[in-house]
Amino acid sequence: MAPIKKFVKAAFTATAPNYQSTSKPGSGGSSIGSTSLQSGLDVASVSLEEMCGLFKAEPADNLYLTSNGERGVCLYKPVKKGDVVLSIPISSCFRDDEPPRWYEHLENDETNEDEHDITDYERYSPSGWASRLAASVLDLELNNSEGEVQNENDLKKGREMWQSMLPDDDILRASLPVHWGEEIVGSTKCTALELAIDSAYFARATAVFTLTDELKQVLEDKKDQKEEIATADLERKCHDALDIVQTRACRVERATEDGAQWGPPLRILAPIFDFINHASSRTTGQGSANAEFGVENEHMCDMHEAKLVVRALRDIDEGEEVLIDYGDSARPAWRCLTSYGFVPDYDLNADTNDEEPIENMAELWMNGLRFDVDPNSVPYDLVEVAAAQTMLDYSVDEEEFAKEEEEIENGMLTPLVARTIADRATEAAVNLVIETEEGDSEEDVWDKAEFVQAASLANRLRWSQHEVLMKFAKNLRGLCNPEPEEED
Repeated sequence: MAPIKKFVKAAFTATAPNYQSTSKPGSGGSSIGSTSLQSGLDVASVSLEEMCGLFKAEPADNLYLTSNGERGVCLYKPVKKGDVVLSIPISSCFRDDEPPRWYEHLENDETNEDEHDITDYERYSPSGWASRLAASVLDLELNNSEGEVQNENDLKKGREMWQSMLPDDDILRASLPVHWGEEIVGSTKCTALELAIDSAYFARATAVFTLTDELKQVLEDKKDQKEEIATADLERKCHDALDIVQTRACRVERATEDGAQWGPPLRILAPIFDFINHASSRTTGQGSANAEFGVENEHMCDMHEAKLVVRALRDIDEGEEVLIDYGDSARPAWRCLTSYGFVPDYDLNADTNDEEPIENMAELWMNGLRFDVDPNSVPYDLVEVAAAQTMLDYSVDEEEFAKEEEEIENGMLTPLVARTIADRATEAAVNLVIETEEGDSEEDVWDKAEFVQAASLANRLRWSQHEVLMKFAKNLRGLCNPEPEEED
């Protein structure tokens, strides 16, 4: 339970989440560890050492993929704090500023690349940079790349191996809410998620239309193309490529060592790096992020020698999984689900780094108004709304109300107001775990792995929100019934 004095102080702290990207990935991130490999490929048979050699990544002999439970990257040998875990040349990565030549829409990209003016719509929008990266992914299958790269044969082989290790298309598709039907979306009981999906849906449709049109032209120009591929099949291929980009791309800054930014942020797909799973850097202890990444060896207007480098934030033991923080696009839970297709495991009792924003939030509706709340603070506006409701609540004890009347009229968080909010939060939390009606779904829909995957993620999101609201209500009740101070 949060200390009373600390909680009262936190109650009058602005709690709007910071949606701006800084040095962390923006609308991209690394791999989702909860998805499975393509059927037929055994994780144990995959040699990251061989892949590192093909991509010129270093060190080549210290990383391996876990084969039990969720896939992740672990260490053969321990790494000290500050040392390199993985270093891969930017030239070995897919870059959004180097799309295949058949994709000719670079000049039409209207995506705002200003990191200080990025909006939620642009964060989730797969248009612009994401379309260019998706074209590069599609180009792998087309085998139509015209770029001249040093050691092209090794790079091509490495990319083909990387492609064979990507998640199953159907399961990945089912993991992303932009593809969900109304029934699954509604079952999340999360307005913020619904709004994010609405924003992403039309941008995704535009990107798919553009990619499909370009892809048709390429296939028509191929002399060995004997049969015309249906438009629906091409659209699905474009969706699959955009899904890969959305869940695996990361954002890096074009800046010199002294921090001078010389160009817009660069979005890349970095093989091997994208197998690393997410954990929070805002918490400490078991399960928190133990590594961070950035671009090194970068010069003004020159990235030929630049490398994407992962360094240890603390000592990482032998056999321990490497974990990085995907950034603001992975918090709160609904945003992470929208961006990457998974719901993080949050420990609401974990120790946090000093002055770090809260990790997860939940939405709470009161008197027709929506508020974002976290376990340790109360929004100003919510206190005012609850105070007004408390004044109109005739079931409140008159004597108790009289003691707090002046504070309540001034919109302060008194024990009575705290109780009103706690009751509403508890009611909302219980509603989240009440089974929703299945609607008109066919009975055999639960036999489909894709539906089960989507429904499972919707349930996990509801439970995550439930836990936040219950912790929030518990802390508020602690304010209503403070523990007596011990006498000296």
